[in-house]
Amino acid sequence: MKLRFKQPVLDLLSGAIDIHIHSAPDLYPRILNDIELALHAQEMGMRAILIKNHFTETAGRAQLATDATGFSVFGGIALNLSVGGLNPHAVRAALKLGAKTVWLPTLHSKQFVANKSHVVNLAGEIGMDLNGLYVLNDDGSMKEDLYPIFDLIIEHNSSLATGHISIEEAKVVVREAARHGVKKIVVTHPLASFVNYSVEDMKEILDLGASWLEHVFNDTTRQVGHPITRDALFTGIKAVGAAHCIMSTDAGQWLNPVPCQQMGIYIQDMLNFGFSQQEVQTMVTDNPAEMLDL
Repeated sequence: MKLRFKQPVLDLLSGAIDIHIHSAPDLYPRILNDIELALHAQEMGMRAILIKNHFTETAGRAQLATDATGFSVFGGIALNLSVGGLNPHAVRAALKLGAKTVWLPTLHSKQFVANKSHVVNLAGEIGMDLNGLYVLNDDGSMKEDLYPIFDLIIEHNSSLATGHISIEEAKVVVREAARHGVKKIVVTHPLASFVNYSVEDMKEILDLGASWLEHVFNDTTRQVGHPITRDALFTGIKAVGAAHCIMSTDAGQWLNPVPCQQMGIYIQDMLNFGFSQQEVQTMVTDNPAEMLDL
């Protein structure tokens, strides 16, 4: 695959790590399967990718793709109803298979169910009768079910990601996870329209113990019902600083560019907006490498 980017972009793609790609097989149309993704990334000189599925763990698939290509592919598990929600048994199995991250509920979170019109392509598999998972108790405290999941994440040196839960939920969970000893905590696409963090929210959640804010390029594309502008993406990252951010694509949709190309476009945009090459490298290579323990 030949990508027509200028040399600074190609240099930054080399060694880059994309921690958020959706691949086939899936319940939704995806542009590439696990092995095709690995081969594309390998050809561009990337260091690793992490594949995500809203319904099943992906660590086993990732290992097969790694074995088939010799390229580092990782997986994780999203705590939706298809794996039992906040289910430590599913988390334990996924982590033993090598999962590098545990996402809190995504499509089945109460927050996303209430705002599913923001991503119509995903809404079709949710159903009309789903109330959604909420990770707080009526008094605002965190559900006890999460503590054994934190213990498993700590034991396996994995990471916790906020998925599609609300700002209110995420702030409580991040605070409790950090207090409990979880070292790697990722806030998943905080600028997405269906979570919609302000700059003050992003700064607060970092103060509460989040390690990184993961900003995804997909939030600017036609895949979502209410895309943000690329300028808003840059402004949000600039407000908190590259040291606290990870750039990922959240790619794999059939109507968007292939993930490697999407990452190249993202890199080019951030350079055009004024980030230095070192700042971009921090967000596409250094921070994700720390998250994945590479």
